[in-house]
Amino acid sequence: MHILTDFVSSPRGKWITLLVWIVAAGALISQLPQLSELTENEASLFLPADAESTRAVEFARERFPASGTPTLVVVREPGGLSQPTWAAVADLESWLTGPEAPSDIQQVLAPRPDRGQASGLVSPNGTTLYLLVDIAGEPAESEFRDAVLAIREQAAGLDLPDAEVAVGGPGGLIVDLVEVFSNIDGLLLIVTVLLVLALLIAIYRSPIIALVPLLAVGLVFQLAGAVGGAIAEAFDLPLSGQTTGIMTVVLFGTGTDYVLFVSARFREELGRHADKHTAMRQTMRGVGSAVASAGATILIASAALGVASLRSYQSLGPVIAIAVALMMLAALTLVPAVLTIIGRRVYWPKQPRLGAESSESGDQPDHWRRSIYGRIGAFVVRRPRLTLAATSLALGLLILGLLGFRPNYDQLESLPSNTESVRSFELLRGGFPAGELSPTRAYVALPPGEQVLTPEHLDRLDALTLAIAGHPSVASVAGPSRPFGSDGPQGVPPDAAARFVAADGGAARLDVVLRENPFSDQALDAVPELRTLARDAAEMAGLDPSSVLIGGDTAEAADTRTAGDRDSLVVLPLILLAIGLVLALLLRSLVAPLCLMATIAYTYFATLGLAVLVFQVGFGHPGIGPGVPFFLFVFLNALSVDYNIYLMSRIREEARRAPLRESTVRALSRTGPVITSAGLILAGTFSALMTLPLQDLLQLGFAVAAGVLIDTFITRTLIVPALVAIVGRWNWWPSRLADPQP
Repeated sequence: MHILTDFVSSPRGKWITLLVWIVAAGALISQLPQLSELTENEASLFLPADAESTRAVEFARERFPASGTPTLVVVREPGGLSQPTWAAVADLESWLTGPEAPSDIQQVLAPRPDRGQASGLVSPNGTTLYLLVDIAGEPAESEFRDAVLAIREQAAGLDLPDAEVAVGGPGGLIVDLVEVFSNIDGLLLIVTVLLVLALLIAIYRSPIIALVPLLAVGLVFQLAGAVGGAIAEAFDLPLSGQTTGIMTVVLFGTGTDYVLFVSARFREELGRHADKHTAMRQTMRGVGSAVASAGATILIASAALGVASLRSYQSLGPVIAIAVALMMLAALTLVPAVLTIIGRRVYWPKQPRLGAESSESGDQPDHWRRSIYGRIGAFVVRRPRLTLAATSLALGLLILGLLGFRPNYDQLESLPSNTESVRSFELLRGGFPAGELSPTRAYVALPPGEQVLTPEHLDRLDALTLAIAGHPSVASVAGPSRPFGSDGPQGVPPDAAARFVAADGGAARLDVVLRENPFSDQALDAVPELRTLARDAAEMAGLDPSSVLIGGDTAEAADTRTAGDRDSLVVLPLILLAIGLVLALLLRSLVAPLCLMATIAYTYFATLGLAVLVFQVGFGHPGIGPGVPFFLFVFLNALSVDYNIYLMSRIREEARRAPLRESTVRALSRTGPVITSAGLILAGTFSALMTLPLQDLLQLGFAVAAGVLIDTFITRTLIVPALVAIVGRWNWWPSRLADPQP
């Protein structure tokens, strides 16, 4: 690595490096697709391939190709559905089935005033009804979105003075989620850039050094989007709408950190060396390994995502790895070359003066002791046990917040309350069971050559229908034998049952309406019970139990929860172990990495406990987003370990020429301002997520930002130096480096 960094800081090498980066980046960015062009938003794409809900989706696509995504037009009149409301609904039905409606509409089911509840589309209290509109195509595509928006526009124009109308259901929910994600990237990029620029100017009071990180990270951001898009396209990786947003904050956070590590040391070396090339060469020899090790921890953490069962985690791993690898390469080559080209002027108006530092004798004798971090370090090494006890107690109180931790899988809760799909659910819940929003679907395949609409199989399916309807969590079940619900009549005309029968007649679908919100804990807990009940009932009715599949949004959320719990138990410890391995190689020690890993885990649980207290207790959120604990661990540990590496590598460097306690104070006084600046910027970049209108991203942004600040001001400034002072020379075991005066 020294050969590489010496070349990029040489008189000719700096220009060659800059030219290579500009040419290569320009060619790749112009020729390759961008990540934002390849995003998907269908939940089933991100589940494990062997999950039952995934198999149910595949079965539905194969046997029920005519079935579109249901979209509900909900109408509620608190005083009871009046004649003008019924007339407006009839007009809407005529438009939906007429030539002016979007061509993607496959089927429309509308209630009739004379049939009332018998159709299953009117609430028992007579205040609410809905029209079921099946729309063909992929919900994330523009054609589907246009169809839903057209229906919303038509519904909004109805003359309903005493009633409310909203278009939602699964189709409306997906459109609203896609709409939010489509606005994320641009807004997040603007907010992040402005935050980072403001923080850099405030910290360095130099416009030039503030622009260098932004220009470097901006170039890498475009390049990473192109290379990541090409990799995703080549390997058919499903990318969620959050992928680019998460990559943005990770890239700006880590990239700015790396540039700060280099620029801070370069400023120090310019005070020791008259020649800027020599100063940069010494800079990279001092911090190059720290930058490389910091990048390596994120690369290893990203690689660990490859063993996750959730494909959303799997696909995010390569994207983050590519972005960080390119940023690390830029920090080792492009950034040193640019800083060397500009030289001392990069710190204008306060340029470092030669002689302000001396590589031989260090600083002025007491300069580092007089600095704020020198004073903090001196106190910590004098009272390490008191410091460790006080900080551990403070963080331990935050950990108690985990006693109230509750994951929340409700996508509706994540959206703003004024979103139309959320309003439609509230209207629907006023008259129907909450599960009417998105019924769970049971699919039954008959042996080849047999038909659903025969008396024998209708009776068997009716027995299965009634058995599932008997579950305490189920409000109603509709199927071929009872198309108007399990409380409705049996033996209706075949045309009424057609929507529950596959095109070839050899498979049936049952729509299971749950009593609870289909994304609630109770609904998710009911899925395994329903699967067991359905298979047992199918066997008793003479059907093949292995031919029964339970799918739908609730089943997908339940399978996501199961896979996510497994990934947390497998992937997160693997990431922590990998980080420990990198630290062991960098520090050539086994003891120090164990201490640092303990601080990482302790900080993580304290941060998660704080998030629970803030959002569940303070803001009344129903729970924490299911991906928040996982991504908090990945980002907080993979990113804040940079500060571990920067501090501990400097302590090791100083320990070669001074006692360990003095080395700790000296290293803290040197790295403290840089770590503080980097921590503030990293926290600022993740706090940009809090500006987005999604509850899960708000929680993640706050949690990571808070965790970084805890890590910066408490863990890295107080706990780690206290542990180093307490452990003493054993920090470096089995290395020969030791402190003779522990």
